[in-house]
Amino acid sequence: MIIRQASLHDSTAIHRLLTQLGYPPQKHAFIVSKIENYTTEGYHLLVCDIDDETVGFISLHWFDIFHSEEKMGRITALCVSEHIRGQGIGRHLLKAAEKILVSKGCSKLEATSNFKRTLTHEFYLKNGYTEDSRRFVKTLSGESQE
Repeated sequence: MIIRQASLHDSTAIHRLLTQLGYPPQKHAFIVSKIENYTTEGYHLLVCDIDDETVGFISLHWFDIFHSEEKMGRITALCVSEHIRGQGIGRHLLKAAEKILVSKGCSKLEATSNFKRTLTHEFYLKNGYTEDSRRFVKTLSGESQE
């Protein structure tokens, strides 16, 4: 098992994994632009390879939080190929992500997960995460909200 920084060569595998999570298929250029964005400051994208096949990825973002001197880390996506889930790959990706985020000055790491992904919730709880807040989302239409 090799965990490494993603490259543009991983775009097809990442696209496949995103589709397994239930996201609609995206154009190749969209995936490439995301991989490029995750090489800029404040972002990181790791993949996991087994036998020269990319079988998982985790995307990270870190940022200042107003009420703290430390930074907050966020997992923006995590996926392991459905045919090998439950073998510890997600845990290894999570540990690698935590090391990176600590090195960037993060004191906390948050992960969001759709309420219907109960197995994902169990995964995070088993790996030392706790539920400590609620998330409120509003879709903006681009028009001025009054």
